[in-house]
Amino acid sequence: MEKIKQNKLIYIMFSFTSMINFLVFWLDPKAYMYLVISLIFFMNACVFFINSREQDGTYWKRWEIIREKGKWFFSVVYGSLITGLVISGILYVVMGDYLLLLMVCCAAGGWVWGYIMWMLNERRYNVSKK
Repeated sequence: MEKIKQNKLIYIMFSFTSMINFLVFWLDPKAYMYLVISLIFFMNACVFFINSREQDGTYWKRWEIIREKGKWFFSVVYGSLITGLVISGILYVVMGDYLLLLMVCCAAGGWVWGYIMWMLNERRYNVSKK
C-alpha cells in the first residue's frame, strides 16, 4: 500500500478510536482513563494527518503562509486558543465543573500540542521541498 494512503487509513482509525474513547468517557465521566486514551489517539491522528498530505497539495501552500508568522504565533493561536479552548469547552460540558482549571490546563496542553505540530509540520515541509 502506498505510504500516503496507509497514513490516511491510520489517521481514520486513530480518529475513530479517539471518538469511541471520548464517548465512553462522556457516558461515564468518572472514567478519566478513557479521556486520556482519547487524547493520546487524537494526538496520533494529528501526526498521521500531517503525514498523509500530498507533497504538492494545497495544505503546504497554506503552511507557507502560516509559517511566516512563526512558531510562537502558531502554538498560541492554533494550539492554546483554538485547540485548548475548544477541548476545555467540550470537557466542561461533559464534566460540568472546574471551568477555570480546565481552561488553564487545556490552554497549556494546547500550546504544547501546537509546538509539537509546528515541529512535525516543519520537518515534513522541509522533506517535501528537497
